[in-house]
Amino acid sequence: MRKKRNDPDAPGTQRMTDAELSKKLGSYQKAESLGILLGVLLVIAGCISMFIRRDPLLVCALAFPGVALFLLVAKPAQNKKKALMQQQLGGFFRAELTKAFGPEPEPATLPIDWAYMKAAKLSAVDFTECTITDFHEGEHKGLRFSAANVELRRTVEEKSGPDNDNWMTRTETLFRGIVVRCKGICDPALDIALNDRFQDRKKDDITTPAAFRKHFAAHTADGREADDHITPQLRDLVQKLEASSTHARLCGLILRDGDLTLALNTRYVFAGVPEELDLRDIDGIRKWFTASLTGMGNFLDLIMESPALTGAAE
Repeated sequence: MRKKRNDPDAPGTQRMTDAELSKKLGSYQKAESLGILLGVLLVIAGCISMFIRRDPLLVCALAFPGVALFLLVAKPAQNKKKALMQQQLGGFFRAELTKAFGPEPEPATLPIDWAYMKAAKLSAVDFTECTITDFHEGEHKGLRFSAANVELRRTVEEKSGPDNDNWMTRTETLFRGIVVRCKGICDPALDIALNDRFQDRKKDDITTPAAFRKHFAAHTADGREADDHITPQLRDLVQKLEASSTHARLCGLILRDGDLTLALNTRYVFAGVPEELDLRDIDGIRKWFTASLTGMGNFLDLIMESPALTGAAE
């Protein structure tokens, strides 16, 4: 069940002026950045001392305060920042979403959650952690769709230390970007799933068959290879998806039962504001949020206009 959002118009909610909100958000953002910076520096110093002096007490003396700074300073400041922004600007956000994509169904008909991400297998590598934010479902020019910002991670154990005699656990980010689902957008006969092979792209032209096969694994729902079903139009669509934003890279694309699902690594944030934005600029927050909705509309237009979804043969 979707969590109920804070209502900025609820009785007892104190309304803040833009100047007051700017000051408060700025203080939270500063505390978060400082906690992360100092925490990372201390943890790095602890790791370096482990290789140089191999003194467990020194490692703990550096690493533990670093972790504590993140948990006790940076994380609480981040949570307070997000809660305050939602409390004070949530009404504006919801109004803009409704204006752009209509009212959201309850419950969602195209959910994007842990269970769906596990079942869809948009990433060729299994994940152990999944964070999903800003899920929304709506309609664009008659197309029913849903989208969310998603991050997939996995825990990796590897040997460490000067003699490789210790084990270290680290978290690896597999995917960070947007996941989009579209209902009834393509030929129901299409049964193609693409997964990024995580090869270095360099200057390969993925619109050519050889380069496309090098970078994407294609298969059907029952696991059969589907390279022969990849049309020039589909290769062109993938190239345009990756050109839609800076440093974008397709992680997975599924065309099945008339529906489309894709995962695109990108710095673009749907229905939100980027982390690097100065939150003291309240008008800038509003503009970024609205621009993110316009960006999704343009992204959906790109998909809807593609001839790759008709199922025409190469």
